[in-house]
Amino acid sequence: MSNNIKFHFFLVSSALMVKLIAIFYTNFDLFGDEAQYWLWAKEIDMGYYSKPPLLAWSVGIFTFIFGNSFVSIKFIPLIFYIATCFVIYLTTLELYKNKELAIFSGLSFFLLPSVTVSSFLLSTDVVLILFWCLSLLQLIKIRSNPNLINFLFLGIFLGFSFLAKYAAIYFVLSLFIIFFFNKKIKNCFFKNFKFFFVFLITLIIIFLPNIIWNLNNEWVTLNHTSDNAGLSRSNINLFQGVEFILIQSLMIGPVLFFSFVFFIRKMKIDFETKFLLIFSLPVFLIVLVESILVRANANWAAIGLISIYILALKQVYTNAKKILKINNYINYIFCFIFFILIAQTYPLKVFDRINGITDFSNLLKKNHIKENEYLVVSDRLLYSNLKYIYREFKMNIMTPYKPSDKITSHFHISSPLPEGFNKKFIFIGSPSHVDYLKDNKKIIKIDSIDVLFKNHPVEIYEVLF
Repeated sequence: MSNNIKFHFFLVSSALMVKLIAIFYTNFDLFGDEAQYWLWAKEIDMGYYSKPPLLAWSVGIFTFIFGNSFVSIKFIPLIFYIATCFVIYLTTLELYKNKELAIFSGLSFFLLPSVTVSSFLLSTDVVLILFWCLSLLQLIKIRSNPNLINFLFLGIFLGFSFLAKYAAIYFVLSLFIIFFFNKKIKNCFFKNFKFFFVFLITLIIIFLPNIIWNLNNEWVTLNHTSDNAGLSRSNINLFQGVEFILIQSLMIGPVLFFSFVFFIRKMKIDFETKFLLIFSLPVFLIVLVESILVRANANWAAIGLISIYILALKQVYTNAKKILKINNYINYIFCFIFFILIAQTYPLKVFDRINGITDFSNLLKKNHIKENEYLVVSDRLLYSNLKYIYREFKMNIMTPYKPSDKITSHFHISSPLPEGFNKKFIFIGSPSHVDYLKDNKKIIKIDSIDVLFKNHPVEIYEVLF
């Protein structure tokens, strides 16, 4: 093993240690979505309001073994990313047959700015990215060896990708496109029809329970995904498209990204290049159009980054290996600073949404609520955080939901405040949210608390009947 690779192993090991130390020492709270996933995991199901079930299942298994602590939950994305690094190593090795390049690919991935930030946040993306990479690897294996086992595993990995996030549909789109550009892959599928059938049946069997759940719940997850796209609210904004592209360059690392752009003229248009572009460009182009027409979150194209990352790293490795070292040093410095700030619970604006929630919950518990009483919370994220923080405290927590209204949260399904409820409760939210309750209620404002995690004071009410 060369000294260069040994040093990169040291960089990655050091980055991992800094992340672990930060998780142990920080006083930041879970992000509301993370607490929500933890809640879902306590009620294992075939689907949830806004996401398929695989992340909740993963959280359920992990917390069953290691407990429900903040540290345990924060370990989950780290474990997924370590596994993903290894799969990226295998994928690069399978594509280019160059072990040193493959090791660089796996190690450098862990230092990407997007991975640095994402490895502190539990999300469906960390699960999807792992199974997307496994699906890519399996497709490459099918091209060189189209046997039954490889087709079976492709069905399994792609099925789990769909159970992680519906963005896995991009893999199917890219698969159709590659049939037109690579005759060998096309023949592997259509001249081995029995194996192709095994792949489809395996994929359907794995994904079918979530389809049935959606069918039984008025397609809430698919409707939410459609609403999230928001094409009905389209308003062309080219600046948002430019912003999206710049954010993607930051996610992959500006040194690697712009070096890749510089070396594009030297890029060979061989199978490997076509393969990686086909499994990235469709994702980027679709999300780019979405960003121009409506808006697009930075992570919506995360799976497209995988192939672009491998291709960019290969070009820089081939043409200027020193630039790759500089890229990794800079990415490591960003990782080190980011997690040191987390370890110190540094009050940066970017951390506001995970700062002070425990303090608020302690104040609420001290001044306004007692065991076995009722607490009603309108805000989905605050509801999730409080349910997590009060997990050892006997507290009945619900969320307001009028049955005739549109469902906009999983908790409208799992823990709604009933129309006929007539017991005293503490309420956090707008009084209009409980208008549907009986007319003889009395709503009294009892407190207003300034908090970091909201850009306005949290109003607390007592509702009497």
